[in-house]
Amino acid sequence: MLKKLLLSALIANSAFAAHQIELNINDKDVEGQIRLDMGRMGNATEWGTTFVGARFLNGDNNNSETINNPDPLMEVSFMVQRPVRGVPGLKLGLGVKGEYTKFDGHSYAAIPLGAEAELQLPLNTPFPFYVGGALYYAPSVLSFKDGDAYMETRLHLDVEPIDHGRIEVGYRKIDTDLDNRNVTYNDSWYFGFRLDF
Repeated sequence: MLKKLLLSALIANSAFAAHQIELNINDKDVEGQIRLDMGRMGNATEWGTTFVGARFLNGDNNNSETINNPDPLMEVSFMVQRPVRGVPGLKLGLGVKGEYTKFDGHSYAAIPLGAEAELQLPLNTPFPFYVGGALYYAPSVLSFKDGDAYMETRLHLDVEPIDHGRIEVGYRKIDTDLDNRNVTYNDSWYFGFRLDF
């Protein structure tokens, strides 16, 4: 399944000129993400860069103390990102996602809203370093099926040893709360890489 997903992502990357493709792993989880830069597909906007994306996180119950046997978390997303005037190297983005998974006999869906930020550190090094993060939240009114709330936080540090190629170390926590209990779908550190086209 994972091999088919990665192959499909690579084919889509070539066909649609994907702006970003990312793969994050640790000893238990695999996360793949693709984001398409809509401006490169003929829909440029003066508001900033517009991304449409998809993510697949094959979470493991060893990185969650609250569930057993989780299904993969599947996501579609939309985000507008632009540089912040007066702060060199800083980009901010606002977005919306659609999340779906199943665990412990429950179906879970949510539409979280959130923000992302990325700052190129002003360091005098042979290659650039970036620090970034994201925060997405869906209250009960934006949670469906058996879901009651969604909260995702993410922090990461990237280094770009080659142009358009990054190595990343990061931390993510994803809470997928149900009506009757608090649930942490994933709470883990990861290592990965990202290619920008």
